[in-house]
Amino acid sequence: MTDSGGAPALCANCGNAVAGGYCSHCGEEVLDPRKLTLRYFLSHTVIHELLNVDGKIWRTLRLLLFRPGFLALEYVAGRRRPYVNPLRVLIVAIILYVLATQSGTGFTLRIGSVPLSLAPAPMSPQRSIEATLEQIDRFGVLKRMLEQRVGPAATAPDDVRDRFNATLNGFATPLSFTTVVLVALALYAGLFWRRPLLVEHMVFSMHYFSFVLLALLLPAFALKLRTPVLLTLATLNLVVIWQFVYLAMATRRFYFAAARRRFVAWLASAVVAVLVNLLNSAFLTAVQFAAGAFAIARL
Repeated sequence: MTDSGGAPALCANCGNAVAGGYCSHCGEEVLDPRKLTLRYFLSHTVIHELLNVDGKIWRTLRLLLFRPGFLALEYVAGRRRPYVNPLRVLIVAIILYVLATQSGTGFTLRIGSVPLSLAPAPMSPQRSIEATLEQIDRFGVLKRMLEQRVGPAATAPDDVRDRFNATLNGFATPLSFTTVVLVALALYAGLFWRRPLLVEHMVFSMHYFSFVLLALLLPAFALKLRTPVLLTLATLNLVVIWQFVYLAMATRRFYFAAARRRFVAWLASAVVAVLVNLLNSAFLTAVQFAAGAFAIARL
């Protein structure tokens, strides 16, 4: 292949001469100006990926949702090209979740009188401080802090409310998603004898939390569509149960596949699922409380 002047075309990536549509050294596709148009991008790249049922996007999504732990096994086995990178999947899941819950939707699990957060809960900028504190602090500690600093939450002016919510979201939302790293470290600490490399646990954690965030879109959309309360609660309960079963199955497949005693393997997987869910909920609850305290201190 030559350029307009007759000289051999050079690879834009590695600089070697190219003969054909792809570089024989690095595999980079030869640059074609016609492929840089918006029309080509929409008609070929986007449409091809979305409509191709065997494409990376749908293949990854299908396996992520319905074959717990499989994508993590494929990744550590070195079979990565057929699937979307786990970090990309997590980033997309986070973006979709934040967009779906930006009005202040939160999901909690109550253990006795203590509510624990199931997932990061962005607060609506227009939400009252009183309502926010009720969600993130059931013991009244933050309420007393606020009263000492600016007075009762019910009488807080709009500018105080806006600054409080902005600071809270700016601190809590990004930090909440670091639970992916926390869980990976916890799995590494407890199961390094099964998987000795930290990156293996990180990939498993990224896939699991991608699933969690995507699954929670169902009750989030149910709330947005104003479905009956009982139906919304039923959807949320099913998703919570689904998440637990999913994690137990993923743990069984990824960590205990070679175990000889099936009952012991399933029991260990269930225990791991319980502990991971409790750790995640406790961390998110603590982050939201700390973010509330930080937001009050900044007023």
